Amino acid sequence: MRLRHAILTASLIASPLALSLPAQAAGQDKEHSVAIDGFASVEAGGGWSEGTVTVKNDADAPYSGQHLVLYFGYEMLGVDQVAAEYADGTSGAWQPVKLVDQDLGAKPAGHQGVATDLTGAGIDVQPHASRTFKLRFKLVQSTHEGPYQDVELQAFLASAMGTNGQAKDFTARAFGKGVKTTGLTTAVTGLPKDVPADGKPHAFQVSIKTANGFDWHLTKAAFFLWAGQKYGSMEGPAACDAQVDVQDPKDGSWHKVGMKAGGIEGQDVDLTKWATGPVDNRVLNARVTLGRNFKTAKDASLNFGYFPGADETLFWVQQPIAATPVDGAPECRGQNTPAPAPTTTTTAPAVVPVTAPTTTAAAAKPTAAAHSGAELAETGANGVGLTAGIAGALLTAGGAAVVLTRRRTRSN
Repeated sequence: MRLRHAILTASLIASPLALSLPAQAAGQDKEHSVAIDGFASVEAGGGWSEGTVTVKNDADAPYSGQHLVLYFGYEMLGVDQVAAEYADGTSGAWQPVKLVDQDLGAKPAGHQGVATDLTGAGIDVQPHASRTFKLRFKLVQSTHEGPYQDVELQAFLASAMGTNGQAKDFTARAFGKGVKTTGLTTAVTGLPKDVPADGKPHAFQVSIKTANGFDWHLTKAAFFLWAGQKYGSMEGPAACDAQVDVQDPKDGSWHKVGMKAGGIEGQDVDLTKWATGPVDNRVLNARVTLGRNFKTAKDASLNFGYFPGADETLFWVQQPIAATPVDGAPECRGQNTPAPAPTTTTTAPAVVPVTAPTTTAAAAKPTAAAHSGAELAETGANGVGLTAGIAGALLTAGGAAVVLTRRRTRSN
């Protein structure tokens, strides 16, 4: 059931136009067309992304009265994140574009894409001729979460644009052009490589640094501790074998966080509450405690980030880790044992550079769980199709399902 659900969800992800096109549609007029060209990429917090929008009239009569409606499509994108200008013809002067928030009937209002009636008037095109408009847009800092995937551009020839940003009774449209969002490359450093299995907490400090200083409002993250194919479980280690805590910078208190694959979707590391530092370099104090029962294989790893970090605008780091056995260490701390008091330090924990895995690298699939009798193919986050490969790889359908689930969570 989970795999079928994931495949269905992936099919929705594969057709973003079906989710974002205006609800009203008219018959396509083949004598008139609109096309979008250019816009190779757009840098968050950077300069303009420039291209053209061309209206073509293949009919024997003049074409007039239709408005050129554009849609900067992304369901979390609002007018406070986009600036745009246009020029009539290839040599015209740049003029401001009046933008409105799309209202597709979802929440939150105003974070569902941005639209414009480009010139605010009907477009006139002579028979067997075309009319080209230059367009440029950029992504600016805002108070809510920024885009972390392509910005979808669409163009419509329509009778008008409604107050909700939708093209009314359109007669032609340019199918969406994905404009790649860059400048959000995020590096994670500081995860430990070697931890004594001595039943004591060992502090480390995680740095989450965005390349160009753009604040895209990362609010949550997750840990996943994988003991390796020989010992690991998708349910994470037993509570008495290992524990990860994060520190509240306000009062110094420690808070236990989840470490199982199913908890990745939950993103229970609250970066808004527990991370400090500037928007482009958040710092999180954490500690890991390993009991003497915790063992690691060669492919063991401590994973952290915003899952699934499969491209440059998301972050997910898989740090190889080894547990060093310590004679006489406690067997475990127990499910209800209070977290140990933090040790006093005079210097900050060392930050260990970590290289994020590439999207082409595929880790070996974990075998049956050491602490769980369930087959790994049936594990996952709330039935959205996460598979045993979360330690380093995903089934394509499963990964798409998690992306959609995350989008829905953020837009509620």
